[in-house]
This record gives sequence, structure tokens and C-alpha cells, in this order.
Amino acid sequence: MTFDYDVTIVGGGPIGSTLAYKLAKNKDLQIAIVDKKKNIGLPLQCAGIVSKKILKFNNLPEELILNQVKGAHLHSPNYDLSVSKKENEAYIIDRVAYDQYLLNRAKENGVKVINPFKVIGVNTKDGVITSEKGQIKSKIIIGADGSNSIISKELKNKQKYFNGSQFLLKSEDKIPEKDFVELYVKNQIFPGFIWAIPTYENIYRIGLFSNHTCGEEIGILENFIKNHPKYKNMEIIEKYYGKIPIYDKNKVLVKDRVLLIGDAASQVKPTSGGGLILGFQSTEIAEKAINHAIKEDNIKYLRDYEKTFKKNYNKELNYQLKVQKTLNLLSDDNLDYFFKQLKLKGGEELISTYGDMDEQSILVKEFIKKGYLFTMFPSIISHIIKKIWD
Repeated sequence: MTFDYDVTIVGGGPIGSTLAYKLAKNKDLQIAIVDKKKNIGLPLQCAGIVSKKILKFNNLPEELILNQVKGAHLHSPNYDLSVSKKENEAYIIDRVAYDQYLLNRAKENGVKVINPFKVIGVNTKDGVITSEKGQIKSKIIIGADGSNSIISKELKNKQKYFNGSQFLLKSEDKIPEKDFVELYVKNQIFPGFIWAIPTYENIYRIGLFSNHTCGEEIGILENFIKNHPKYKNMEIIEKYYGKIPIYDKNKVLVKDRVLLIGDAASQVKPTSGGGLILGFQSTEIAEKAINHAIKEDNIKYLRDYEKTFKKNYNKELNYQLKVQKTLNLLSDDNLDYFFKQLKLKGGEELISTYGDMDEQSILVKEFIKKGYLFTMFPSIISHIIKKIWD
């Protein structure tokens, strides 16, 4: 059987480009990336905040780091909490430039990039992807084509996602606490939240994700900015919209010659929708499975990728799903009650000590150990919360 490439990756975003780069280290392999976009990385569809753990899993040029933050101010409708680490905990990055950097790195290492190339059909058994420009046949096809993945649909997965909206706000004055992000929670936008992320000395990214339509989210954001004393005098200079996949533990990740990764595989944190770190971790697992399958000329070894991913990460992601389900129960009054109890019982220090952007189960386990998860909510909903966590 004749193939055009050993591996064709559908989607030139950060996860697809990183996997291509890693696979290209095997100089015997012919790797291609196809993408429907002419300009990779555009439009911006991400808040662009990642933990410093990113350096364990991928390169991040210093010139693409716009800001660093060490903590967050958390806001319920009427109460505030502040949590922080001693050192900077996360990077605010230029996501458009970062996506383009990762794609160019893949190209420089021998990966063929074909774009614009919009995939309109997939044959998983024969390894054929089809577009209006023709067909490409590969030993293995990687679906890295985002939350609305056509490759994932071919595997009969249901496409589940939140809408996300984000504004770029410019202030006439310098941001007073450039090393803190602001997070606002309220019942209206659960299971999501509003974020305000300082990127430059006078620029914020303010956005949210939710079950609302993009039009409704725009109204929520505009109303929030208009009525908030901190942001009401700032100028909205750009608006962005996108979709954030919902983690689905039952999603099929491998079928025949096809493997899903990144947003296409819903490999995102349920609580925030962030997926860069998890996606980069997944490329390490995928690289091993793909190389093994090609070396042995047997696609059954691709299944090791799905088994290993679920073994390594399902437990953590299920913890985060339970956090999300718990938050969905809370009214604004419940949130105020919870924030007030946290403040009284030293919750700020607890979160500052055990909070982790990527492994949130660490903090959850401390909450359970101290009994906070079941005693810091009004009794009327505590029994429901206990059922979630049993």
C-alpha cells in the first residue's frame, strides 16, 4: 500500500505543531500538517495564561512572555479573596506569536505544511483525508483540528463545547497590580467565570466562557465593564470569540489509523477550559505510540495512546468535573456564604499553599481533609454536594 506521508496532522495549532516537531526528530518519517487557515494562530481564541510548568514540556521564547503573575483576586458577588505564591506562578503569553513559532519550528525541522487545506472527508481505514484540493493518504492521521473537529466527528464523537468571548481593554493609566489576575464568579455564568488578565502595563484581557451564546456573552461582558469601577473608563480595542471544548471521559481517541489530540480530543481542564499543558503532555504519549505503530507496521499500537492518557489523567480531570458540578449548584448567596466562610477559616492561606493551576485535585483533597468541602456551604445544599463527591 502506497502512502503520501507516514503521518498527516490535521490542524496546525500548538498541539498539532508540537507533535509534528517531535515526530520529525525521526528523520525516516515523512510528516505533514494540513490546516484550513492561511494564517495560523488567527484569530486569537485564548486567554493566554499558562503555568510555569510549560517549560517542562515545551519551549517558550522569552520574547513571547508579555507578563508574569503570582496570584489572583477572587470575587463572589459581595466578597473578595486574595491568593498568591511567593514567586511568579504563571506566564501571560502572546498566543498568536506562540502558535506561529511552534509551526515554524516544525517546518524548520522538515515538516511539510499545506495550507489552506480544508478537510471535508476522512476514511479512517485507508488513512485518506479529502479536501476540494484533492486527497492525502497517510499511514496515520492525527486529528488536532480543534473543538469543532471534523476528524472527531468521523469517530462518532459528540461535539460538546462552551462559547468563549474576550475583549482587549486599554487603560489610560498603568495597571496597579500587574502580577495579579482577577476572577469573578456568579451564578449567571456558571459553569464559567469572568477573568481579567493584565498583559501589558495598561492592557487587560477580559473574557468569560459559559453556556450562553456569544451574543449573550458580549452583553454580559459589556454590562460588567460598564458597571465595574475598575474597568468602566477603559477602551475596548478588540473583541474575540471562540469555542472551548468540554472534557468528555468517554470520548473515543483512537480508531483505525486515526488518533485525536488537544482540543479535538477535549483534552482541557473542566474548570477553566485551558488545554496547552495537558495537550503538550499528550504529545509525549502520542509520539511514543505513533513511532511504535510505524516501527512495527501495526496500527493496533495506537491504542496504547488512549489507554495511557486515560490512565494518567482521567482521575485528575474527574476531580475537576466534580468541582464544576459543585459550583453549578451555587446561587449568588451560596457563593457569598462560601467566600465568607473561607475568609474566616483561613481559606486564602490554604489556597495559596496548595492551589495548583494544573493539578487542582491537590487543593480539593486538602478541602476534603479539613472538612471544608461539606461544611462551608449552606446546609440546604450540603447533602447534594456530598452525593457528588461520594
